[in-house]
Amino acid sequence: METFDFSMHRCETFHKALKLKKNGEPVDLTGYTAKCQVRENPDGGNLLCEMETIITPEIGLVDLFISNAVSSGFESGVYTWDIRITSDDDVAKYYLGGWFRVLPSTTE
Repeated sequence: METFDFSMHRCETFHKALKLKKNGEPVDLTGYTAKCQVRENPDGGNLLCEMETIITPEIGLVDLFISNAVSSGFESGVYTWDIRITSDDDVAKYYLGGWFRVLPSTTE
């Protein structure tokens, strides 16, 4: 699993597009599902949120979303995240993960 850290402000919309590649070529994600969560620590802990995931299979693209309505309930701090991709024959792989920093927001 590769490490990639994210930051966002509380009360904002979060969107990241992840393009999964193997040997420089897009991973064909036809028939796959994705699940992405943000939690208190790498060993689990309380769930901060589950990101909405949308897969564009032919180009290996996974879009991750958190709405501002959801992020308005976040407390500032450092959390952890990862994404699990599962094939239609139930083979799961963790591609990316890392720290997820929630920054305070002044304007609401």
